[in-house]
Amino acid sequence: MEEHLDFLAQINLFMDMKKDDIRSMLQCLDATRNAYKKGEILFMAGDEVPGVGVVLKGNIQIVQDDVLGNQTIIGQLAPGELFAEAIICAGVMQSPVTVTAMTDCEVLFLQLKRLVTTCSSACGFHSRLIENMLRILAAKNIYMNKKNRLLSQRSIHEKLRRFFMDYIEEKGSYHFTVELSRNQLADYLCVDRSALSRELSKMREMGMIQFNKNDFNDLNAFIAPKYDGLSHKTTSPSFKNTLPAKSNPC
Repeated sequence: MEEHLDFLAQINLFMDMKKDDIRSMLQCLDATRNAYKKGEILFMAGDEVPGVGVVLKGNIQIVQDDVLGNQTIIGQLAPGELFAEAIICAGVMQSPVTVTAMTDCEVLFLQLKRLVTTCSSACGFHSRLIENMLRILAAKNIYMNKKNRLLSQRSIHEKLRRFFMDYIEEKGSYHFTVELSRNQLADYLCVDRSALSRELSKMREMGMIQFNKNDFNDLNAFIAPKYDGLSHKTTSPSFKNTLPAKSNPC
């Protein structure tokens, strides 16, 4: 764990904690580090969750399947982000989601039962860790509210428009790259993949967006108040890098 202390000191869970405190906290939380290959499943829906996960290297994906086999992408996480904390805090014994390695990755698992209860060793920094966890849970709640707002949109176009608006706010630019493949984006929006591709093509033909694979720019749709289905094309000035940068709450 020693080689990861500098990295852990920068993530939200260990915010305002010294490296010596983090070292002691990892022992207190019975931390274990696991490595996974791309495509390997960390745990499946129905499995017991091994602990609160902290992504150390690589990327992971969290998905949820319904009884008909339809898959919804809950989120994709990068180094420094946490997962499964809400599941364990809620006292859920079995995971409702499946977590998969999108790339080769390393994950640190912490035993949350020791996190949310008074430390038997009376660690002076334990209360700081609990406060940081509460902030993380609050940020995740805000994220899920935003996701619910996106999914509440009635049409594929409205979902895409909301999705791109959120991306513009997050990236601080009208020119950005979406990390999701078309299949993954369709799962994330809970729409049919073919219908999604048709709508994207229609928006491009209308001059509302321009894209090359996952690289999007000139999103005129986010200037116009709504999409009226007319066949004429619109033009707009360049808006690249004109918005203030916005940090990720996680």
